[in-house]
Amino acid sequence: MSKPIEPEHVLLEFYTICSLYPDSEPAAQPIPLFVLGFREGGEPVFVWLVDKNHFDGSASTTDPYWQHALSDLEGYFMKKLSKCVAEEGSVRGGIELLVSTYQRQLRFQPLTPVADHPFGLRKSKELTPA
Repeated sequence: MSKPIEPEHVLLEFYTICSLYPDSEPAAQPIPLFVLGFREGGEPVFVWLVDKNHFDGSASTTDPYWQHALSDLEGYFMKKLSKCVAEEGSVRGGIELLVSTYQRQLRFQPLTPVADHPFGLRKSKELTPA
């Protein structure tokens, strides 16, 4: 199983959430797959919400293309994002292109800025008694 990312290691300025909608039941609850974000001038960051190495999408879709893509989540999305970033010339533009292109089976939330502070948590400092 992949090591979870500790919250203090995730600092994002913009993010989107990608979910998979089962094609057999359009009204079914989506399966959140990952958060994708970045900081200006930085590399894209994937925070996986499912086990990317053992995710079985066959129960959610009968489409052979998506079954194959979902069998290697990380490889598939890294390839698609790399292509989009190269085409747009920037991480932000690449993520925006990815979001606008893959909205049929997958659903991305719009690219969202994270208010006035980076997204993420930092370990709080222990307060010492006075």
